[in-house]
Amino acid sequence: MTNSLLPSNASQLERDVEAVISPPLSFPTRHIRSSRDCAEHLLPYLAWESAVDDWDSNWSVERKRKVIQDSSYIHKKRGTKSAIERVASAINGQVKVIEWFEDEERLAPGHFEVSYLSTVEPIDISELVKLVPAFNAAKNLRSTLDNIVVTSQVKNLSKYICFSRQRIDIKLGPWGA
Repeated sequence: MTNSLLPSNASQLERDVEAVISPPLSFPTRHIRSSRDCAEHLLPYLAWESAVDDWDSNWSVERKRKVIQDSSYIHKKRGTKSAIERVASAINGQVKVIEWFEDEERLAPGHFEVSYLSTVEPIDISELVKLVPAFNAAKNLRSTLDNIVVTSQVKNLSKYICFSRQRIDIKLGPWGA
């Protein structure tokens, strides 16, 4: 395996110049374009090459890899409901896009809303606000985003205590003698 970025038909002069000018690569070059195998410090460049619409350097490495991986699908399906759902899937949780013809009582024609169900961990609303430009890039031009509905569902595996019940007892307890 070679660690050269030159094509296989490069001349000997080009190979000699590369050996003198460039330092040796510390990673296999075949993994540069793979979002799964790319080195962490090269992910922003891979995102740029993949034309990722929304990027934040503070995201976790797993989320960066998922956004890069989903980029080609989003560009292929741009303007569809599934593209908007894929944009929102970068945040862990279940995402459902409700279009105006699915709920005609609440939504005006041409409008839609994004319903997000968080089951793993609580969602910070600022994360969803940052996704609004990505929603606008993935939706079709005639549609308008009305609402982002966030529902958090937390399951408690240990059933030893119920905090809300104790709090109610404390607040509603007898105050006089």
